[in-house]
Amino acid sequence: MTEPTPGLSGLSGLSGLSGLTGLFGDRRLTLEHLRTLATVAELGGLHRAGEALGRTQSAVTQSLRRLEEIVGCRLVTRRHGQYFGLTAPGRRFFDAARDILARTREAAEAVGRPELSGRFRLGVPDDFPVADIHGIVARLLERNPGLRIETASALSAHIREMFAARALDLAVYKRLETDETPTGCRDIRSEPLRWAARRPVPVDRAADLPLAGFPPGCAYRRAAVRALETAGKAFHFAYVSASYENVRAAVSAGLGIAALPASALARDHVVLSEEHGLPALPMVRLTLAINPDHPAALTFADLAFPVRRSP
Repeated sequence: MTEPTPGLSGLSGLSGLSGLTGLFGDRRLTLEHLRTLATVAELGGLHRAGEALGRTQSAVTQSLRRLEEIVGCRLVTRRHGQYFGLTAPGRRFFDAARDILARTREAAEAVGRPELSGRFRLGVPDDFPVADIHGIVARLLERNPGLRIETASALSAHIREMFAARALDLAVYKRLETDETPTGCRDIRSEPLRWAARRPVPVDRAADLPLAGFPPGCAYRRAAVRALETAGKAFHFAYVSASYENVRAAVSAGLGIAALPASALARDHVVLSEEHGLPALPMVRLTLAINPDHPAALTFADLAFPVRRSP
């Protein structure tokens, strides 16, 4: 016998959802609403989310609209039919929703799971929001006192190298959609890259395009360089920093144009496109690599990055 999806009135601990926390006591809000938004955000589009959820794109859109009606604000940004990421309220809602989904999975899988122990080495990109995983890390440590978790943060290229050298048990890194998917890895999120600038200017007038970006080893930098070289456009890096906020600030200050994921665009950034003389950029994918012989790595991956299966 199939039970109806329960409401979320009994769930709490959503301090990251300032101003929206009370909505999770609304019985109109279900886990399916949360799964829909989480899947759209993680896969970077309505069509991909529909495929992952076994639903049509129209059904996904309707579910999002219904969710926005319940919430009373826009959660997803769309421009000319393209997915441009989550709004500020959407990001806060997503963070809390993902935590609820993780806790739900954890509760369902807790029975019969052996206690974890030993050393677990985790690697994430420099710009990875640690808040996305800190709740799972804290709960694993609390329930497995014999487990020691060590987290390393570096450029994606270095994270890949560390995993290949067996210096990590689980690695999360960014790659371009044009790259070949490594054996034994899977993509857990996709997002479009955009050209971000201070103001809309015809790029064709620039003899040597000034760029703001990250050091070598960054997927965003590689995408920008490859696209401009293929298009035959001259460029130089006017500003380089390993700090996400510094690169965003450099764009805001007009020091250069940057290739950034849609979700990282600041309010004062203008998106440039082929209409302005810039080549198209590829999607960027967040990829997961796991040591299949490490119990803690497998458990962490199941909780933080579950495999989405069609019903």
